Parts: sequence; structure tokens; C-alpha cells
Amino acid sequence: MSIETIRPKRILVFLPEAAANAIVAKLAAHGHQSVAVSTFPEAFTALRSDNYSFAITTRPEIDLLRNIRSIPVVNLEIFFHTEPSGDGPLITSKRFDSSAFLKRIEFLIQPLATRVEHAGVEQTKNEGMREPKTPRWWVAVKSILGLLRRREGLKDVRS
Repeated sequence: MSIETIRPKRILVFLPEAAANAIVAKLAAHGHQSVAVSTFPEAFTALRSDNYSFAITTRPEIDLLRNIRSIPVVNLEIFFHTEPSGDGPLITSKRFDSSAFLKRIEFLIQPLATRVEHAGVEQTKNEGMREPKTPRWWVAVKSILGLLRRREGLKDVRS
């Protein structure tokens, strides 16, 4: 049993203070430990402590955080979607997709071994799918040139 499964790491939220507090409250409501920081020195100190499994921030700060420490970073901006509001097409508003956001957080909270096992399960589900059908023109070219249909048992001449 690894230390990661015994003591889960926290989530670092690097946003302006009001936005960071709103995200921390949303994460706390779903049982996730997170810490809000709003300044670069706070983010630097927090990431150097190795207490965080990943960070949440906006696009301009992603490189800044990754230069401090190489950890996964969730770009909060991708969860905002433009929706038309009102009667005119020029008026738009942004809607936060909280269900997609929380799915991403749940995925990143899982220990790495669990994520890899889950990906293996998804891959085995797709193994039963048929291979794409060979185009008719390729079948015609192979028959004209006399190429073998099945190449099983042949060895690569480069090896």
C-alpha cells in the first residue's frame, strides 16, 4: 500500500481570491481537500512543499506553475461555455460546466495505478470491435499485383 492511498494529497487552486474561494468551496462540498492561493509567492511555497497532487488555474498561469514543479494542471477556462442570452445574438453569457469539472477532478484524485487499470479496462472493451474495412481500390490493386492477402507467418526482412 503506497503513501498516496493512505494520505491523499490536496488540490492547489491558483486563481484570484474570490474565484479561488468559490472553487475551494465547491471542492469542499464534494469532499476534496484544497487550498486557495492568489499570489505567485504563495503558489511557489505551496508547490515546493510536495503536498499537492495537482493544481487548478487559468491558461496564463499554467506554464508558471509547471516551471515551479511538474504536476498536472487543470485549466479552469475549458469548463466555461458561451451561451446566447436575451433576445439579441450579440449578448452572450458564460456558463460553468460543473459536472464536467467535477468528473475531471474525480479522475485526477484517483491514484495513478487505478487510472492505469481503468484505462486498461476501456482498452479491452474496444478489442471486440471490427477492424475498418479495406477499401475496394486497395483490394483490386493487391489482386492485380498478386500480393498475398494474409501476411501471417512472414518474417520482416529488416530483422
